[in-house]
Amino acid sequence: MNTLVIGGTGLISGAIVRELRRKGHRVTVFHRGRHPLGLQGVAEIIGDRQDRRLFEAAMRALSFDAVVDMISFSREDAASAFRAFHERVRHFIHCSTVCAVGVPTRQVICDETEPYHPVSGYGRGKADGERFLLAMWRQKRFPVTIFRPSHTYGPGGGWVLGTFLTDWDTDCELVNRIRAGRPVVVHGDGTTLWQSCYCDDAAKGFVGALGKAHVRGQVYQVCGRDIMDWNAYVEAVGRAVGRRPKIVHVPTDVIVRGAPESATGFLREIAFTHGAYSIDKIRRDIPEFDPVIDVEEGTRRHIRWLRAEGRLAKAPKRPFEDRLARFGLRMQRAAARLR
Repeated sequence: MNTLVIGGTGLISGAIVRELRRKGHRVTVFHRGRHPLGLQGVAEIIGDRQDRRLFEAAMRALSFDAVVDMISFSREDAASAFRAFHERVRHFIHCSTVCAVGVPTRQVICDETEPYHPVSGYGRGKADGERFLLAMWRQKRFPVTIFRPSHTYGPGGGWVLGTFLTDWDTDCELVNRIRAGRPVVVHGDGTTLWQSCYCDDAAKGFVGALGKAHVRGQVYQVCGRDIMDWNAYVEAVGRAVGRRPKIVHVPTDVIVRGAPESATGFLREIAFTHGAYSIDKIRRDIPEFDPVIDVEEGTRRHIRWLRAEGRLAKAPKRPFEDRLARFGLRMQRAAARLR
């Protein structure tokens, strides 16, 4: 299949390109040229989709069987893609996010019937894009399938190795604190639920959907197999590191009041509630999606990549997290005296 990936250089999209190549697709990547692809046998188109007139004209001048859109963040982006590809492709895959649903969810482990109630600007933009594309499916049979990843990690990104107190970029904070024997702050009592998916597992869902008529007009949550609480999550990362983490619990509202601005939005959206999602529907309809890489193994693979890239730096100084850890330890000692 002749497939276009809009994006293609990010965490999930890079894994999708690799999986497409592995499956024998002919692949073209449309991206801004800021990051090298590093893959042979993949065609490139350099451009900016926000220049909608040029983007749409360029896409209408080309021919593809399928499109995977990884960088659509609003109704306007989705409408531009519709104008570019309507009646020109057999299948259009749109990458959304579980943030389009929002929190808290009606179900502890929610499924795709959850109504929209996004709480962030990012989630609202993604929800608006979903609504538009699903309307185009109903009205004009635009052959869209929507995927909602949750937390995805792996080579090319850093989220599994971040903490709530950083911007969750690529500074490997969680791993480095565990390696150095420094306390790791976990919000609340650590019992809210969390679900991570390794990027290569997620890619199998996107690629496995291509060409399947029964998945058109459908929405799928593409998440990892394991739902665990935050205590178990940090313990799993510790096993991958080879050292048991020193977990210190701190009330979530205390963290939110003093956390860096880059972390507070994420804290408010996720930390106070569960982030757990059923994958029954996608496993039924797209059997190629069978997530097998758990957090422990995925973190080991990620650490190997970080080490090879020279990114596994020494544990940075995090005075705010250290102050929170001291506060949490004082709380623990005070509670022990009351027993």
